[in-house]
Amino acid sequence: MTSRVKEALELQIAEVEMLQSMYPNGREFVLDDPVTLEVIKAVTSGELEVASLETRLGFTIQISCSDKGKELNVDLVCHMPHEYPFVKPHIYIQTSDPLSRERLKCLRDDFDKEMCNQEKGDIIVGVLVEWLKERLYQELKHVGVGVGSSDKPKSNHDKKTTNRTMDKFTRLWIYSHHIYSKIKRKDINDWGIELQLHGFCMPGKPGVICAEGFTSDVDEFWYRIRRMQWKKICIKEQEVITVPKEKDGGVTSLYKFDPFFELVLDARGGKGREYHMDLGQFKTYLHKHASGHIFALFFGLEGKAEDDDDDDDET
Repeated sequence: MTSRVKEALELQIAEVEMLQSMYPNGREFVLDDPVTLEVIKAVTSGELEVASLETRLGFTIQISCSDKGKELNVDLVCHMPHEYPFVKPHIYIQTSDPLSRERLKCLRDDFDKEMCNQEKGDIIVGVLVEWLKERLYQELKHVGVGVGSSDKPKSNHDKKTTNRTMDKFTRLWIYSHHIYSKIKRKDINDWGIELQLHGFCMPGKPGVICAEGFTSDVDEFWYRIRRMQWKKICIKEQEVITVPKEKDGGVTSLYKFDPFFELVLDARGGKGREYHMDLGQFKTYLHKHASGHIFALFFGLEGKAEDDDDDDDET
């Protein structure tokens, strides 16, 4: 572990302890995994020696505002790379309250701009929380405006999603230069399951992600993924389909893949930590799931992945 990472982790511990003192009741500030915090404390103090950490700090802060009979609640979900605050944290906003998709997008865009204005090297979550508290009061007048009945949460699952609509279906194909990080792979898989998507994430170089489900859920998935640090990531293809009526098969008739999972095929090694999945097996897998055209879209007719510069350490 480098001195830079050790310093970063010490700052993260200090920030978490500050946030815990701000939210002592345990409901507004919730760690993803309290054990991870204890492990990081042990590593920074020298009680525990590890070559590299396979977990990262993550937590959710519940922020509320109310005025004149209206109320708005959002969750600020924070994932901290080991190098934060020397690199940007992964932070996103989610809410089950009746904000239209347009207003939620506006709120998220403004939040992103505020986060980009913060200086690297400074712990910034507390500053962002205060900014968001003030910003939410501007959104109160929009609560319930432009939100149809199909946008309202319908189950406990929907409380974790945002403005879920059930009339459109999306299948999204995402290309990444590479996906190696165990932390990143776990987040992607957890999000796919949380949002009840179908599809897969295939790690290696390149990384391939397919996500299919209700359009609002797939949009939420892409919103979270693109906020991670990537060398290169882009959408290769996006299919949007009107969901048939139940008597015609409903959404079930549109799925090509199983519920979201990590697709691991025979891996082929490369230089350093590089590896890629067996492309022949991947091509066969795509054909079995009525998606054979995707192979040429990602790898061309000759089935070769792009050979860019060396991979960075973040992904």
